[in-house]
Amino acid sequence: MELKEIRPAFSQKPKHGPTQTTGEMSVLSRFQNLTLLGPNPSPRQTLGSVAPREGTAGPQHVLDLTGYRKVRSVGQGSFGVAVLYERQSDGQQVVMKQIALGNLAKPEREMAMNEVEVFSKLHHPNIIVYLGSSVRGDVLLIEMEYADGGTLAQMLAVRSQSEPLPERFVLNLFEQLASALSYMHSQNILHRDLKTANVFLHGKGTVKVGDFGISKIMNSNVHAQTVLGTPYYFSPEMCEGKEYDEKSDVWALGCIIGEMCCLKKAFTASNLFELVGKIMTAEYVPLPVCYSDSLRHVLGLMFQIEPITRPSASELLQYWIPLIYKNLGSAEGFQFEAHHSKFKQPELLLKVESMVQDDRATAKSYADASTARVGTDLNQNHPIERTVLYQLHSFGSSSSLAPLHLPPTIKIMQVATRGQHFVAVLEDGTVYSWGEGDKGQLGHDALETWHHIPMRIDAIRSRRIVGAAVGDGFSIFRTASGLLLACGDNSNGCLGQGNRASLLVPKQIAKLEHIPIVQVSSGTTHVLALTEGGIVYSWGSSDNGALALGKRIHIALEPERIILPQLVQNVREVYAGPDCTILITTQGDCYCCGSNAGNRLGLGRKVASTATLRMVHLDAAKRPKIVAVSVADTHAAFLIEGGFLVMLGDNSGGQRGAGHKFELAQPSIVRQLQSRYVVNVKCNHSYTVATTDDNCVVHWGTRTGTPEIAEDCSESRAGSNNEQRPSLATVANSTTALANILTSLYKQETILEPADVLALYSSKQQQSAGSYVKLLDVHPLQHSILVLVQTNCPLA
Repeated sequence: MELKEIRPAFSQKPKHGPTQTTGEMSVLSRFQNLTLLGPNPSPRQTLGSVAPREGTAGPQHVLDLTGYRKVRSVGQGSFGVAVLYERQSDGQQVVMKQIALGNLAKPEREMAMNEVEVFSKLHHPNIIVYLGSSVRGDVLLIEMEYADGGTLAQMLAVRSQSEPLPERFVLNLFEQLASALSYMHSQNILHRDLKTANVFLHGKGTVKVGDFGISKIMNSNVHAQTVLGTPYYFSPEMCEGKEYDEKSDVWALGCIIGEMCCLKKAFTASNLFELVGKIMTAEYVPLPVCYSDSLRHVLGLMFQIEPITRPSASELLQYWIPLIYKNLGSAEGFQFEAHHSKFKQPELLLKVESMVQDDRATAKSYADASTARVGTDLNQNHPIERTVLYQLHSFGSSSSLAPLHLPPTIKIMQVATRGQHFVAVLEDGTVYSWGEGDKGQLGHDALETWHHIPMRIDAIRSRRIVGAAVGDGFSIFRTASGLLLACGDNSNGCLGQGNRASLLVPKQIAKLEHIPIVQVSSGTTHVLALTEGGIVYSWGSSDNGALALGKRIHIALEPERIILPQLVQNVREVYAGPDCTILITTQGDCYCCGSNAGNRLGLGRKVASTATLRMVHLDAAKRPKIVAVSVADTHAAFLIEGGFLVMLGDNSGGQRGAGHKFELAQPSIVRQLQSRYVVNVKCNHSYTVATTDDNCVVHWGTRTGTPEIAEDCSESRAGSNNEQRPSLATVANSTTALANILTSLYKQETILEPADVLALYSSKQQQSAGSYVKLLDVHPLQHSILVLVQTNCPLA
């Protein structure tokens, strides 16, 4: 059924019998004038190729457009046709939706114009791209992106007799759709007709939501009441004629996920009355046994009858979907055996199956990828060396360690983050990014609210990237030949392009084209670059002198050479703190400039900042050699030769590891770690994390984390059969709204003395076989820690 409007039956007077009041009307009577398509519509029906309604336009004449070559018609609905054209200027294929306004009634014309208004406001990688609109005569033309993979409805119709889709493939599409829906709702837009026929397959592993003909721009105080859409995806409140909001879109998303898993509609019925009855009681088709309990429970949450108890799209994206991945584990949900049919499979099906088949030799499928999983030859006995990026959650006695979904059997050379977005540079020169992308900093040629799963930056595939740095809304990449490329927000000149124009894809910094760079580092709004000859460049903005270009220069739109004092020679490393600059020489001396917040640079409490480079003095009697440094907003950590840590700055959260939270005027050594050899240190806003040579992650200070999920639902937990990891059922069985769970989920804890939060080791049997586990790097986040591990054996 396509774009059918369901009007309350009580708006019409019955021909026979007494007049009924609104309160006496049954729910089902609202649908008395509608018919229901069969429970398994054909692929053609799924595409929306239905006969025009009475009073609307029939098949239209396809226009010949100047500058476009007509290819073929790709769809016909109640209001018009969709035609595939090729732009003659660049050969790009686009879809032109053609709507004859003269044949439409006033409400239908308003609906057509509404699509343009809504469509033009949406810019998201999982939403069909709006390219423009115009009116020619009485025909409205809406130009949009062409998705060459067909619709999800087509794909599921072809697969209706095949094996179930792998869970990780379902989750991949689930996450993309939730991301699109979350973005739409953040823009106060309801889709109101979300269904598999409006989900388009575009490129390998990417889905896009389209058809915004009946979408509605919400007002914070006005909820939609007009019931439009497709009955199979109606929510209970829509069936009852009640006010409804974005939670109805979440219900429809649940219908799509159920349909993907069961290869048939989530709510099946032989007639419309039966269908409405099942929707009102949430009697949906149960998922096959091959799917995890976690996915079942999340689907159950989406099918809560009361809208307030359903999770929002944002909550699905930020909490529930990652939790399904976590409970699924790194090696579950990968197996997929192709369905062998005596009939030749359509091209569309071959494309989809190439994305989800499990190749044991290489295991490079994006949907299945995880650095924790290694594809090995069954005849191969020796371990395979690789690096794995884990996310460590810890709070009190509770901790968990989950791998991030990066390609397996690879080595990660560097991870760069400031806590909002993330970049991973691989040994083969490819780069993956994820996290916040609302300023184009992910380099995916799109604005993204949040991208959970790491995605390769295709725009720089031809480059061999060996290093990266990230700041507030921007990313910098360094190639093997020493070139720098930048993308993201450029309002502070951090892209070094000589202007303030932001970029969605990385672009080379022209001024450094013939100056090979060996290292790059970025602060919040400034960037540093180091040449092989020890020359340092800076650009971006800083009101506190972090650019080291003099007191009067607060912004540099392109790289400017820093004139180093005579004492600063043989610069070995540059480090950009949030709003400060630190240079480390080959002799181990350290020079700084910029903000001295919290006296983190040791310049004295009365010195707020400096625009000239000054030497950092850690010990008046000695001159220890500084190996590495990390600076947070108000405190800093200096790793000195011998594996010792010296801390400066604020101690109000216990972040200096002194065993108390009192102010410390002078640099202090972390005495509890003097007997251990520290190899790496990173500072966060109010806590510090370090790694030691005995493969331990140590942290101290005040931090937030996730307590045991089942703390507030111990009764539910008693029935769990998984003692090691709380089942999602313990949360899903709670009647408390998810919003209330999330607001109370994160709590603070203060650790005054360094405490081990993670210890990795290899068993004696593994060591004798040459296997090992080694900590490489850590990155403290607000609620967790990223841990980079090099290993050629399973994580102990």
